[in-house]
Amino acid sequence: MGYFPFFVDLKGKKGLIAGGGTIAYHKICKLLPYESDLEVIAKSFNDEILSLKDIYDQGDETIDSPEGSFTLVERDFKDSDIDGKLFVIAATDDAGLNAHIYDICTEKGILVNVVDDKDRCGFMFPSLVKKGKLSIGISTEGASPRIATIYRKKLEEEIPDEMEEILLYLESIRPAVKTAIGEEKVRAQMFKEVADECLSTLSIPDDDWFQEILAKYTKK
Repeated sequence: MGYFPFFVDLKGKKGLIAGGGTIAYHKICKLLPYESDLEVIAKSFNDEILSLKDIYDQGDETIDSPEGSFTLVERDFKDSDIDGKLFVIAATDDAGLNAHIYDICTEKGILVNVVDDKDRCGFMFPSLVKKGKLSIGISTEGASPRIATIYRKKLEEEIPDEMEEILLYLESIRPAVKTAIGEEKVRAQMFKEVADECLSTLSIPDDDWFQEILAKYTKK
């Protein structure tokens, strides 16, 4: 299989996780920051999932999912549960049920991931690094999750704590720069200089510096 690392906008998109154990819990934790409408169905849920749901419902700021939803449905899986879903994750402890979920999703053209079964995965979960708007996914296509984890940890150590603030700043100046500078090539040069300044100082430039740089590039 050839797994291409697409970045898909999950905001407001419907997803399903079948399963209520530890693996399902980890999938939920990975998906919540991306603001999908997530439904989790199982005959029962472990304490981790129930606790996470309580924290989520209380609006705890430690869970970054401001516009998504997270619903638990305590019952057996039904085939109709996949209807209208963009993606489905089969994470039950029943291999036969997981295989069945794969089959019906494949028939309907729904992206499906069966945990610990590479041959039944239309998409795979990368080892994920996320700091604010920076997302980095690492995959070995199932060959060695351990290798992916090692490099994830290395990247996490390399990314500065200030990255979230820096990216929010760089995003905030884009409209002003696009309005002031019509030529795309010149805009790209300015964005590069500002980004390099932020990374070299690990801080946000003051407005005087920004206006000076903007004036320099508007003259080009």
